[in-house]
Order: sequence, then C-alpha cells, then structure tokens
Amino acid sequence: MIIKQMRYLFILTILLLSFSQCKDTPFQSNKIKEGYIEYDIEYLNDSIDIFIKSFLPDKMKIKFKDHTTRNQLKCMGGVFNLTNIKKYEEGTNITLVDFIDKRYKYIEKNKDSSLFFEQRPDIIIRKTDSTKEISGFTCKETRITIPGREGKSKKQFSVFHTDKINIKGFNNQTPFEAIDGVLLEFQLDFYDIPMKFTATKVKKGDVPAKEFEIPEKYKRINRETMKEIIELLK
Repeated sequence: MIIKQMRYLFILTILLLSFSQCKDTPFQSNKIKEGYIEYDIEYLNDSIDIFIKSFLPDKMKIKFKDHTTRNQLKCMGGVFNLTNIKKYEEGTNITLVDFIDKRYKYIEKNKDSSLFFEQRPDIIIRKTDSTKEISGFTCKETRITIPGREGKSKKQFSVFHTDKINIKGFNNQTPFEAIDGVLLEFQLDFYDIPMKFTATKVKKGDVPAKEFEIPEKYKRINRETMKEIIELLK
C-alpha cells in the first residue's frame, strides 16, 4: 500500500513539474507583463526647420504594468511636458500637461474617441507574412494605406507589432485600433506632423505603482480647454 501511494505521489509530482515548465500555462507565461519600451522619434517632414526640430522630442518611453501604461514626451528642453496615463482596467485615459509653472489634467474614457486622434482617417489594413527583428522581438508586418483627402495623395507604410508584450488595449483610441499587438515600429501624423517611432529598447522589470499615480497639483480641465492648449502649442 505504501509503495502504491508513493507511486501515485511520484506521478503527480512529474505532472505538476511538466505543467509548470509549459510556457503558456497559468503557471508561467513567455509574455512580458511589466517593464518599459523606449522609442526613437524621427520627423518625416523635410520642411520642418532644424531649429524647430531641436525643441521637439527625439525619444518616447512607455512604462507598463497590469495593463496600465505611462508615456511621456518632453519638448522645448523640458519647458513643456506631455504625459499620458492609460488605465485599461479602469477605462480611463489621462493626459497631464506641464508648461512652465502650470499643471493641467484632462481625463477621457477609453471607449470615447481621443481628442488627439479626433479625426482618424479610414485606414486600410493588410496583414502580410513578413517579419522584422526589432529590439530582440520577431515582429509581424501590417501594411497601412491611408486614402488621400483634400487634394493629398494616399500614404502607404508598414507597422510592426509583437504579441510577446502583454498590454491590453495598447492601440485603443489610435488609428491602429484594429491591430492586435504592441507596436514596436509605426508612423502617425500628430497634428499634421508626420512622425516615425521605432523601439530601441524593451526591458522587463518591476515598475513601482506610484509611477501611474496622478499628483494632486494638477488642475482638471475640460475638452475645450485642452483643445485650446494644443492649438496654442501648435
């Protein structure tokens, strides 16, 4: 009887060890759930003055944890900062504006259209079988076509995304909402400024929860006031 019980215990132990070593079981996952992504920013419009470019951000860093993200852009040598905190589980998208000694916050619902992409073009998405290595990840290619409007010619480019970084709703409220996965290379027009983002570093690691907290010093503003601030900065 003792030998029989030991045999059952041995078999159960082997089964548990086998499950724990499977990558996609509840015990372990091969997806990165917490850390940061750093992007280089390239401005594609040759008409932008070199002096103006010196005041524009050349990097973007996104920190993520529990499907919450925080990304920040620093402009004008740090005089103007734009921070976005998206809380997927809470369904909120918060924009913080720092300009000299002024501090503002604007809150949207994730289900609503974003103020920053209020006029999203009807893009055509075509998946391909091509891949590209970016920051150690084999990324899938999706071809994007933006039909021409108001006398402009159509625009075509590729974006590359991975399913090995676990961030729900990463593309929500953006022109790439239909793409499933975290974008490591993409292009977009931010208020008529064409920009290209390419991930140069992806690091897995602990991110303190306080990184996603909203300081009390920020004054809440409505959508119209936020529009006025953006227009002023443009």
